Amino acid sequence: MKAAPHPNLSEIKKQSVRGAVSTVGARAVIVLFSLASTAVLARLLAPGDFGVLAMVMSVVGFVGVFKDFGLSAAAVQAAGTLTPVQASNLFWMNLAVGAALTLGTAAAAPLVGMVFGEPALVPVTMCVALSFVLISLGGQHAASLQRELRFKRKAFADVSGALVGAGLSILLAWKNLSYWSLVWGTLASAAVTSVLLVWLAPLRIQRPQRGHGLRRLMGFGGNVTAFETINYFHRNLDNVLIGRVWGADALGLYSRAYQLLMFPITNLRAPITAVAFPAMSRLRNQPEQFRAYYRKVSFLLALASMPLVAFLAVAAEEAIGLLLGPHWHAAVPIFQALAFAAFIQPVASLRGIVTLSSGRSRDYLLLGTVNAVIVCIAFVAGLRWGPIGVAIGYSVAIYLALYPTFILAFRTTKIRVLDFWATVAQPAVTSLIAAAAVQIVVRPALPSDLNAIGALGVLGVCFGAIWLLGNAIWPGGWTAIRNVRALFSTSRP
Repeated sequence: MKAAPHPNLSEIKKQSVRGAVSTVGARAVIVLFSLASTAVLARLLAPGDFGVLAMVMSVVGFVGVFKDFGLSAAAVQAAGTLTPVQASNLFWMNLAVGAALTLGTAAAAPLVGMVFGEPALVPVTMCVALSFVLISLGGQHAASLQRELRFKRKAFADVSGALVGAGLSILLAWKNLSYWSLVWGTLASAAVTSVLLVWLAPLRIQRPQRGHGLRRLMGFGGNVTAFETINYFHRNLDNVLIGRVWGADALGLYSRAYQLLMFPITNLRAPITAVAFPAMSRLRNQPEQFRAYYRKVSFLLALASMPLVAFLAVAAEEAIGLLLGPHWHAAVPIFQALAFAAFIQPVASLRGIVTLSSGRSRDYLLLGTVNAVIVCIAFVAGLRWGPIGVAIGYSVAIYLALYPTFILAFRTTKIRVLDFWATVAQPAVTSLIAAAAVQIVVRPALPSDLNAIGALGVLGVCFGAIWLLGNAIWPGGWTAIRNVRALFSTSRP
């Protein structure tokens, strides 16, 4: 029997860039339409209507950690080795998990209403619970598209579902259906997305069959789910601690600063990592190609995220004043403290993709556990100084966790810790130099009567000019950026 040909790195790069462009474009459309629909719905619905759904989603969000038991990640990671029978069996298992979560959440609806003291939550929880089974219908089809690097089709399904859901919510809100307009919009979005995924994916479902090597895939998915559970708790512990000890006002400042900073970062990181995971899974049996691809993706993500975070840190006062208003000035130091972590976090998070794509889900779980323990200790240590203490503790913890988690993530691969620092050096140094120059030289020279928009414009132009100059001076810096541009141009279909 002939051995399967090794994937071609050049072709995978081209497919990855096309996929990243499609995914980023889709996310941009979804974000813009979400902001627009939120503005419209805010004028049609009362704050209490949003509160009803928010209370339900706080419960559904935790249950959602188990929505596919990590089977979608297992299917993507098994690129090139997953058989049609295995893919079909994973679909049926996904559907079974989704149905079980729907029934379990619906059964717990009276308890949700009792805990929050709001009877209206009972029927809402029962209805929103249907989203689990609806999402599970398209889960393996989405994984199939991602595994085959067919991101345009997946992007079309995601955008269509988001548009239909938001449009239906607006229509029903206009018809005075109060919070039910949000509920039906959520379900419509899940249903349309899944239907389109089933239609567009190459996956053809067969009847379920026993065996066929599913135990390994289930073990992989179980480790992914355990990681997501640990990650969920440590991601929310800071909010719980601040709210419990310092109250709602302090939590409001912290949560707004965190969400405002992470909004652009998440929307940059998520599409790139979504493309990198299946691509690196294809290259896992070619150590040098695997390493080369990691370095390319790290540089690209650093080039996109580090200048943005550095600029937001020095322009925090203007950005928060413009987006949140002058009464949110106390959030500025919290925002800047969190920016210290956000500067390195998007690129560092690729260590999880390295472990998953190389098939080491146990190391992925261990990596998440180590990171969670260090971060949780930092939260507790910084709590005595309020939200700013928690933010500083979080940032320090992110850097303390880098070395041990890199050693764990990169073992058994050709990637070395030095590869990480070598790929981020240029974006990091040029971004920090631009930020320091803007803070020390440009900011003091701003006219005192300049409004927030004007100040942001001046700071942005100066930051960009200094950053470009730094890259031009950096040895081989301009060549590295031109290589990224060349990759995009050669990847056009």
